Amino acid sequence: MTSYSCCLILLLFTWNTSAYGPNQRAQKKGDIILGGLFPIHFGVAAKDQDLKSRPESVECIRYNFRGFRWLQAMIFAIEEINSSPTLLPNMTLGYRIFDTCNTVSKALEATLSFVAQNKIDSLNLDEFCNCSEHIPSTIAVVGATGSGISTAVANLLGLFYIPQVSYASSSRLLSNKNQFKSFLRTIPNDEHQATAMADIIEYFRWNWVGTIAADDDYGRPGIEKFREEAEERDICIDFSELISQYSDEEEIQQVVEVIQNSTARVIVVFSSGPDLEPLIKEIVRRNITGKIWLASEAWASSSLIAMPEFFRVIGSTIGFALKAGQIPGFREFLQKVHPKKSTNNGFAKEFWEETFNCYLPDGSKNSPASTSFHKGHEEGLGAGNGTSAFRPPCTGDENITSVETPYMDYTHLRISYNVYLAVYSIAHALQDIYTCTPGKGLFTNGSCADIKKVEAWQVLKHLRHLNFTNNMGEQVDFDEFGDLVGNYSIINWHLSPEDGSVVFEEVGHYNVYAKKGERLFINENKILWGGFSKEV
Repeated sequence: MTSYSCCLILLLFTWNTSAYGPNQRAQKKGDIILGGLFPIHFGVAAKDQDLKSRPESVECIRYNFRGFRWLQAMIFAIEEINSSPTLLPNMTLGYRIFDTCNTVSKALEATLSFVAQNKIDSLNLDEFCNCSEHIPSTIAVVGATGSGISTAVANLLGLFYIPQVSYASSSRLLSNKNQFKSFLRTIPNDEHQATAMADIIEYFRWNWVGTIAADDDYGRPGIEKFREEAEERDICIDFSELISQYSDEEEIQQVVEVIQNSTARVIVVFSSGPDLEPLIKEIVRRNITGKIWLASEAWASSSLIAMPEFFRVIGSTIGFALKAGQIPGFREFLQKVHPKKSTNNGFAKEFWEETFNCYLPDGSKNSPASTSFHKGHEEGLGAGNGTSAFRPPCTGDENITSVETPYMDYTHLRISYNVYLAVYSIAHALQDIYTCTPGKGLFTNGSCADIKKVEAWQVLKHLRHLNFTNNMGEQVDFDEFGDLVGNYSIINWHLSPEDGSVVFEEVGHYNVYAKKGERLFINENKILWGGFSKEV
C-alpha cells in the first residue's frame, strides 16, 4: 500500500512539474520553501480538447506586467529577509512560484504540486520512492489574486492545513473559517467596500443606479452586500446584471442593451478587470456615454480597463484603491531584472521579450511568447497575429528604464505592498517558532515546534496568533477571520496632460475605523467628471 501511495503521489507531482516548464515558474532552493501564485498572464488560449491524444496543459496568453511586478515583490521580500541578521538568522527561505494565468484550472495545477510534495514528506516515503533529490515541503503559499481562484485553491490547501496568505482576494465569503480553514489575507474584506460604495452614492445624493457584478465569488457577494446597504439608504436599483470574461457575444450584447436603455446614469460595478473588459469594449464600440462608473478595488486601477481609448466612455469613474505602502529599495530591484541575471526566475525571459518587443534566440524556446514568434518568423508570418512586423532578436543590452510599462509604475504600491506584507507575515510566524521558549509555546503543554522540521499546520497556528510591527511602523495581526482591517483611498480617473495616459487622482479616503457618518471624506475640488467637468 505504501509503494502504491508513493507512486500515485509522485506521478501527480511529476505530471504537474511537466505542466510547468523551466520558463513557467520561479524557483530557488532554501531551508524552508514558500509557494507563490501570481497572474503573469490574463488568461488562457481557447482549446478544444478532443481527447484524440493525451490532453496538454493549456497555453497562457496576454502578458500581465503588473502580475510580474507582484511576483517580483515576493522575491524581493524573500531576498531581503535572507539578508537580515535578525529575522530568521542562519536560515534561508526558498520559493516555488507559478503562473495562475488568471484561471482556476492553472492555479489548481500549481496547488497540486504544493500539496503533492507535502504529502510525500508527511508520509515519510523517501526511502520507498528512491528520490534522488529531496525537495522541502511548501510550508505556506502567497496568493492568489482573484477571489474565485483563491476560493478553489483554499478548498484544496485547507484539506492539508497549508496556510494561504492572499494579497488581493477580498471576497467576504473567504472569511468563513469553517470552510476556508487555512486562508488569511493582507487585503481588507469586501464588506467594508460595499458599505463605502453606498456611502458615496448617499454623499452625492444619487438614488437611481444600476449594478453589474462578476459572476463569481468576488462579484456576487460584493454586490449582494451593496444591495443590502442601498436598501437601508432608500437607494433604488434599476437593473442588476452578471458578467464574466467567458460570456459569449450574445450575453454581452444583452447586458449592453440593458445599460443603453436604462435611465440610471450611475453604474456600480463589482468585478475584476478581465471579467469587465469584454463588456467595456462593446460599450465603447457603441459609444455609450454619459454614465458615471463606481468601481470596486479589483478594477478601479486595472490596466485592462484604464486605457485612453476607453476614456471617452468611462472617464467618469470614481473608485476604490488600497492604501499605498512603501518598499525601500524595491524600485532599484525592479530595474535589475534581466533574463541572464535572473537565473531563478523563468518568467524573466518572456518579460524581456514583451517589454522590448523582441525575441530571445537562446534559451527561451519554451516560452509561450517566444514559441509563437519563432513559429511566425519561420512560416513568414507577422508576430502574434500575422499582421504586425517581425520581432527582432533581443540584444540583451536593452534598458529597462527607457520604456514605460505597468511593471515600472512605482507611483502607488498597493498590491505589491500586500505581497510584501504577506511574505513578512509568514517570516514573522517562522521567527516566533524559531525563538519559542519551551513551556510557553502554542502547542500541547506549552511545547514548541522544531524550526528545522516545521510543518505547514504549525506555521498556520502561529499565523493565527501573529502580532508584529513591520518596517513601516504598522501593527500587523490577523483577526479571528484571518483578515487584516484596512482603509481605502478614493480615486478619480484623469487624463495625463503629459502623455495622454489614464492616471488615478486621489480625491478622498474611507476610514473603516471611524464612527458611522465620519468614515468618508471626499475633496470635490479634485474630481473631474469625464476628464474635464467639475460639476456632478
